[in-house]
Amino acid sequence: MTDQPRRHLLVVGAQCTAMGTLARLEEAAERLHAVLTDPVRGGCAARLGDNGSLLVSATLEPDDVRKAVHEAVHRAKADGAVLVVALLGHGFTPPQQTDLYFMVAGSTTTSIKSALNVRQLLADAVDEPGVEGVIALIDTCHAAGAAPDAGVLAGGVRAGRTRLSVLTASASDQAARGMRLTFALIDVLREGLNGAGTAVYADTRLTEELRGRIVGQVVGRFEYDNDPFALDGLWLARNVLSAPGVGGVVGPVGRQDLEEAVSMWRANMRLPVRLTRDELDELHVFAQQGRIEDTTDSGWHERVIDVVGTLVECARTVTILNTVLAEVVTSDLLREARRLSGLPHEAEGPELLRDLVEFAALRARSLNAPQWKAPARLLAALAHLSEAEGVTQRLRAWAQERGVVTTFNDALTEFSRRSRQGSLRLVLSLAGALTDWPEEIDAWLVGSGEKLPVHQRFRCGSADRLGVAAAMGTALTWARGRLPDPEELVNVDVAAPAHLLARWRPEEAKVGRHLLGAHNTVVVRWSGRMDPAEENAEMNDAARKALRVMEARGVVPVEWIDATVLGDRHGLEQSLMTGRYDTAVGIDHHPETLQDVLEDLLPYAPIILWPRPEARPGDGALRTLVQQHWHSLPAGFTPAYKQRWYPEHEGCGTCLGDVRAVWHDEPWLEFCRPFENRVVVGLEEEL
Repeated sequence: MTDQPRRHLLVVGAQCTAMGTLARLEEAAERLHAVLTDPVRGGCAARLGDNGSLLVSATLEPDDVRKAVHEAVHRAKADGAVLVVALLGHGFTPPQQTDLYFMVAGSTTTSIKSALNVRQLLADAVDEPGVEGVIALIDTCHAAGAAPDAGVLAGGVRAGRTRLSVLTASASDQAARGMRLTFALIDVLREGLNGAGTAVYADTRLTEELRGRIVGQVVGRFEYDNDPFALDGLWLARNVLSAPGVGGVVGPVGRQDLEEAVSMWRANMRLPVRLTRDELDELHVFAQQGRIEDTTDSGWHERVIDVVGTLVECARTVTILNTVLAEVVTSDLLREARRLSGLPHEAEGPELLRDLVEFAALRARSLNAPQWKAPARLLAALAHLSEAEGVTQRLRAWAQERGVVTTFNDALTEFSRRSRQGSLRLVLSLAGALTDWPEEIDAWLVGSGEKLPVHQRFRCGSADRLGVAAAMGTALTWARGRLPDPEELVNVDVAAPAHLLARWRPEEAKVGRHLLGAHNTVVVRWSGRMDPAEENAEMNDAARKALRVMEARGVVPVEWIDATVLGDRHGLEQSLMTGRYDTAVGIDHHPETLQDVLEDLLPYAPIILWPRPEARPGDGALRTLVQQHWHSLPAGFTPAYKQRWYPEHEGCGTCLGDVRAVWHDEPWLEFCRPFENRVVVGLEEEL
């Protein structure tokens, strides 16, 4: 199986007013999109914005779906790629017909014009020259009516030289319930399919598996293959049960270390493609027994014993964690535990839990520390974040068995302290700077134990950069003076208008003896989201929804724009109004009119990134940096900016410290809620 340059995807979830709300539609669509865009499994390209690869709504019209399909087909054609289309929702077939019609918000079963003919939709998509093939997943009632007639395909402009696979949730005279096909398919693709080889196809093997999992509906399929020049099979997903290092008990890091040690110990020995727990145990016993005729360096023999023994313990640890954390473990929880415990981003692998434990045990080891110190910190982070009853006690027992209970308890104490620090922050607002620098700044101390954030206003000695820095220093002294010992203020949010954001780096403001960012984690915000204007509630609600979508997709959600996009002012305005740039926007260069660009983007995108004017981002370097460090941001900017201050930075290439950002996360949007309700004056009076 060879990889296509890109595989394109469109998942559509449509509610229909006349047919009633489907309670799990949005969840099904988002989870299906996530597994199909997972590079280890579905391998499809995720698209954000107006022409995104996920379209879920209760207000869709037929033209919305047609436009989305047209865009997906266009992109697949441009890349010579396979297109995967999923239609989730309600469907009907007219009397005396078997054609399936996909229903949207205003559709009714008495009007075929109010819905979309799925057969025609798929026939048109697969007949487009350049499209390598289409895979369709139809989870509606009467879904079998979606498959086009072979004669229609053969009579198209491609004379039938194309490929189409259709997977359907129900017979043409049958209802479909609860998104059963979608959820069953998600489970199969995540778990892998026994006996399917390296890839999962919409074939007999998959159909049988789904039929065994779904009761009350007849899962069906339609296959058409008349393209003699196709270079690759029309696969739906990679099969994780057959991929080396994926789906087994040993991940990529462990396999690399093990293969190196084994090859140096016994050059003619080869490991199985996929190591099971039994095979790992057998190898451990074999290595421990040793052989008299060994002629290699005994150090490599000991290395094999060490690596295999570590991997056996990792497998046991993963089994324990899967049991103890069964009710709470999620990908987001694991990623947060990775950040909290201090493991680098590269510790994340295709199977998060297994690969984090493995990385901690093999790559985060210190010569003068206990072997299981890093895994103990990881487990302590999981215990701290889970907040589930009994988890800490059960994981402490794991630490006791491995002689790292002190490390485990110390980590819990550290994480608890950091959690208190994380909820405690000082908000400094320069909202009064209408054209230049403000004459005063506002400060709020959040998370200090008071019922409402404590507010104070500070005059600037002069309305310039130095005067603002001095006022910020006074505000810091005020905030720290309100905290009981040993509470420590670390997090500072600086909110400013666009004209200051375009030319000012708040972390470099001199407050007292140090720069603000020397001992504080500084996050830059836009003060416009605190403005009690009529549209702010709508703007911030849109940002909250976008953040939730970004989190659910599990991919780096940055939509990058270049000079061509910025040069088309009318086109950019249209894209902003229609929701294309409503997640994270990256500007791939430093525009001369940065202030104007920020003023355009800030009301729409909750996160905006751009390079410093002196940065040399090169071809894709900026995108790669953001991709690599995304899960550590925005806090990760603080150490990156500090590194730029040191002489060692001179002459280095583009680094994370060259990326500027305005970041609005959910805690910030929650802080802004009182301003949305126009109670700023009342809030200050109460405070």
